[in-house]
Amino acid sequence: MENDSEGVMQDTHWASGFYGYFPSYALGNIYSGQMLATLAKDIPDWRSQLAQGNLTNIKAWLIKNVHRQGDLYDPTGLIRRITGKKLDAEPYLRYLQEKYSRLYGF
Repeated sequence: MENDSEGVMQDTHWASGFYGYFPSYALGNIYSGQMLATLAKDIPDWRSQLAQGNLTNIKAWLIKNVHRQGDLYDPTGLIRRITGKKLDAEPYLRYLQEKYSRLYGF
């Protein structure tokens, strides 16, 4: 590596000695996958809105369902309020499958 920004030191957690943050990244991905699945049910054309740079409905959904609720509940309570279900990795796995199938044709 020519400089630290190209290697593991680009991650501020590693540079600070906080190696245990990666499981929380994985949990965050699972939470976001489940929230995205719910957003997609509520706003079926969210992709086209996003592609057009129209964030109005998406932002309003996030404010109503996440931002206003976020500090009132623990993560498991919040995800249940937003999605009606307990934390579940399946929506995130489905997102990954769809994304990489589209990108790489498998």
